Parts: sequence; structure tokens; C-alpha cells
Amino acid sequence: MVNGYMAFSIEQRKRIVAENPSMKANIGEVGKMIGKEWHALSEAEKAKYSKKGASMKTKTRKAKKVATEEVSKKKKTRKSGRKMSGYMKFAQKVRPSIVKGDAKMQKDVTLVAKEIGKQWRALSDAEKKSYA
Repeated sequence: MVNGYMAFSIEQRKRIVAENPSMKANIGEVGKMIGKEWHALSEAEKAKYSKKGASMKTKTRKAKKVATEEVSKKKKTRKSGRKMSGYMKFAQKVRPSIVKGDAKMQKDVTLVAKEIGKQWRALSDAEKKSYA
């Protein structure tokens, strides 16, 4: 989690090291300087960094989620060197809409699989072929 102090620290560390390149390796001393500067801030200034920290946390979570999804997609398409079946392509497409906003579905893989199967069976042959 990125809190206000951490957001402030990241910003100030860059400034301090830029102003004093010889301190780059002296992490402890830089940390002490950052701590003193943090304690000198007003509550309003600290609140500004708290908002910045919350924004950084959201961006970090989104980046991790995207990276995880990309790795997952690569694994799915490379399994055994075979192409994905039409059913699997369909499942990848509809799964997000099935679990979105439904806490029960998000926790129960079996329910999701049953719903995907139900929707697949409801497709016409022509619709199924479009996923091949």
C-alpha cells in the first residue's frame, strides 16, 4: 500500500539525491532527512500526499492486474502448443461479464463454469463456428 508518507518519500528522495549525488548510497541519512521534512509539513500538505498515495496505489493495482491478465492469456494460448477451442475463446469473452458485480460468482469457479456452459449451449451452430 502506498500511504501519504511513502508518496512524499518517493518524491523527496529523488529531489535530495539530485541535489546531493554523493548521498545516493547513504539510504539511512536520506531517510532521516525525509522524516524531518515530513514532520515539518502541515496537515493540509500531508493530506495532499495522502491523496497522491491513494492514486499511486490504484495505478499500481491496475498495472498488476493488467500484467497478470497478460501472463494468463499467454499461458492459455500456449498450452500444449495447441490452439484454443471455440468454447475456450467464448469462455474468455463472456467470463468477465458473468462475474462482474456478482460476489457469489467471483468466489465460485463452478458456478461460473456452469453459466458459461449454459450460454454456450444456447448458441446456434453458426454462432459457435464464429469462435472457431
